[in-house]
Amino acid sequence: MYTVSSEVLLRMTRIQPHEELKALDMLIVFDGTQGKTGFVSHQWAASHHPDPDMKQMKVLQDALRHLLLDTGVVPLDVSTEAAVLSAKAISLKAFQLEPLLLWYDYFSCPQLERSTSGGPNDRGKAIQSIPAYIGKCHFFFGLVPFMEDSVLSPSSWGQRGWCRMERVVREISSDHIWILVKSATSLEIVGASLSFPMSPVGTGIFGVEDDRDKLGPVLQSVVRSKLRHCLKARDLPAYRRHLNLQPFYFRGLTVECVEDLVPGFDPSLSLDPQAYIVAKFLHENGLRCVREVDRAGWTALHYAALGGNAELLAALLQQGAEPNRRTAKDEPNLGVAIWTSALDLAMMYGNNDAGQVLIDAGARLKGLLGPVMHSAAVSDNGEGIRLLCAAGGDPHGRSLFGAPALAIACYFGAVAAREELLSHAVFDAPTLSYALFLGMVFRGGTAESVHRLVNLRADVNFQWRLSCASPLGFIFRMKSAQHRLGRAMVLSELAYHFNGMTPLMAAVFSSQYEGAAGLIAAGASFELTNCRGWTAADFARGRTVPEFLVQGLAGDRSECRRVARLALSAGAGPYVEHKV
Repeated sequence: MYTVSSEVLLRMTRIQPHEELKALDMLIVFDGTQGKTGFVSHQWAASHHPDPDMKQMKVLQDALRHLLLDTGVVPLDVSTEAAVLSAKAISLKAFQLEPLLLWYDYFSCPQLERSTSGGPNDRGKAIQSIPAYIGKCHFFFGLVPFMEDSVLSPSSWGQRGWCRMERVVREISSDHIWILVKSATSLEIVGASLSFPMSPVGTGIFGVEDDRDKLGPVLQSVVRSKLRHCLKARDLPAYRRHLNLQPFYFRGLTVECVEDLVPGFDPSLSLDPQAYIVAKFLHENGLRCVREVDRAGWTALHYAALGGNAELLAALLQQGAEPNRRTAKDEPNLGVAIWTSALDLAMMYGNNDAGQVLIDAGARLKGLLGPVMHSAAVSDNGEGIRLLCAAGGDPHGRSLFGAPALAIACYFGAVAAREELLSHAVFDAPTLSYALFLGMVFRGGTAESVHRLVNLRADVNFQWRLSCASPLGFIFRMKSAQHRLGRAMVLSELAYHFNGMTPLMAAVFSSQYEGAAGLIAAGASFELTNCRGWTAADFARGRTVPEFLVQGLAGDRSECRRVARLALSAGAGPYVEHKV
């Protein structure tokens, strides 16, 4: 595969296509011996060129200088640190001990040629090879800086079908972690699927509809290879997860699920339809009976809930599956906690018909850690929230840690879930304010969320106060102590500063600069301090922040108002095709 060295990329003052770089002998054909490689996934800023003004590239260049020249680590994001206890930060030495080569579509794949024979050209072959390129790369960078002029952002990157494809291929691979690049100094490791909004490739936005059809067989091949790898490695829980997640992976694509990888099932068995579908499912999943608990702590019903086949779930329930049986262990790579129910999993993956079957069978709407409503909120499943409310679910219900579903939806930037909750209940000002704050902590920091919640009476200057006696307060005391002892991770730093933090402080801390602009435009105070005596401006120290925010934190709100207006008028931003 064609790559560019980090030294060449850092010297670039304009972005040239593959053909020009190749003619200038500036590309390196990676053979596995020249160093380490990084795959750069990014959203195109224009239909004809990925980054005409070098704005995203400038962020990438500055981030690379940080990785190659500074000391320290790339930390885990908040959710990965909380959910994946085995995940580790990456020392910057990992980027410095060997040469670093970058795969970037405009450099690495043909851009100018067109096939004249009607067959696939080199660019078409490159598209089919993207999974192989990702597999050869040691690092995966999701380049998602907020660009106010074109309103490119983490959320717009997450909506693009091409970017979703690249991300899911990385997450299915054996080395599933990747690095989210929000600014030159704000990089974090994403190690759990729930750490960034989950969305199928086929429901993403494509500038060219044919691309959607092209990617289906490519993703199918990736999943088939993964399933075979799991079987060869005898990792049956992973095999079962990926086998049953296929309807989610392929949603919106015109490809069939991979089946019949486990030989020996006799399709001529004279069973009634329900017994047949259960027998085939158990055989394909390597399970002996409906109630068997595998070494991951899951039962057949849990795996079936991932796939969402309502007929299968009904058959399993008729044969004795327990609708309220919970997982005995967590599954950190999916972000699935211990004590998760089949209904939780169905809601999490948008399998609402399956969810209705489970509800009709008596599945409880509230679990040990929180209501099922939260599982629907996490995955932006507005239809699932509607179903749960119709079944008697409480839209005001809180988790063990005190968070209502509305705050969970805002935390993950789940707009459809947020709106569905707002349509079913009236929330008081403190709840709305907490939801605004929590959104700024993680993935919900947009101008739209500020505008919507403030109009509903959320307090733009809300200050969070955490009781030390609460379960979350105990955890945060432990994390705060880790920070004081020198363990500088995102979650421990957040815990250290949490009490008294405002939405604006949280937005600056989490590098959600669009949300920060919206808050400043809405009148957020610059004088308030948290429990450590820090103002919002103090959180910007040592960070690379855009000029509009520098001015805003200095008291000039005009540019933040302009950026907030632009973001509100553009929504998720004008679509431009992301292509290789």
